[in-house]
Amino acid sequence: MTAPFLPTPEDTRAARAHLEQLRTQTVGMSERLTALLSDVLTPLAAGKAVQVNALDAEITTQQAAELLNVSRPYVVKLVEAGDLPHRKVGPRRRLHLEDVLAYRARLDASRQAALQALADDLQDMGQG
Repeated sequence: MTAPFLPTPEDTRAARAHLEQLRTQTVGMSERLTALLSDVLTPLAAGKAVQVNALDAEITTQQAAELLNVSRPYVVKLVEAGDLPHRKVGPRRRLHLEDVLAYRARLDASRQAALQALADDLQDMGQG
């Protein structure tokens, strides 16, 4: 599904019922799959639109840009700098999804550490 799914009131009611059922009856379903389904049903149960995209093991620079919430030219710069491994398929670059997700996790961790350092500095300034 590439277009957002806009729930009707009936869809919202059904999502609430299925979410409740998912929370009480997870027999035969892995924890990860239960969490994934819950992540989809929770916004639907609140009447919000959702969008689900299936990703291949290898993705394009455009798909990587969308995952990282940056521009495609920026992803190309990351690739050319060696920050994101890739392979060429003709003139196109293909990136492994797990490499892009690992890069995003490193980026998120770096941002979190910077925010924590800033919060610590502000706390020290307030007490000084």
